[in-house]
Amino acid sequence: MTNLDALIDVAEGRGYRVLWHRRGPKAAWLPRRHAVTLQVGMGDADTLCSLAHELGHAHYNDPPGHFGPHEIRADRFAAKLLVSPIDYAAAEALYGPHHTLLAHELGVTVKVLKTWTTLYERQTA
Repeated sequence: MTNLDALIDVAEGRGYRVLWHRRGPKAAWLPRRHAVTLQVGMGDADTLCSLAHELGHAHYNDPPGHFGPHEIRADRFAAKLLVSPIDYAAAEALYGPHHTLLAHELGVTVKVLKTWTTLYERQTA
């Protein structure tokens, strides 16, 4: 499981600055500033998943804005970054296929978990 400090280190290691803001969107990729900005006060899972999503935009050099295919691609990037098959299997052995419990155990949002399960089902089918 990845924690926020480790993910910030990954971002900074790739040359991206992580900034914080108080108003506005939960998170944003700012390509001109080579930075990701995150809203102060979100819960741990929301902050972690928002950062991972925005790092997906950075990885693919997406322009600012919300373009459907870019959002899907960033969601998939975040899911692959934050959920490992081994961690998922261990959590599922404890809790069964309950998305809310699994997401909590893995420290991610239900949206990220559902994205990951969809990707994983495609890979094993």
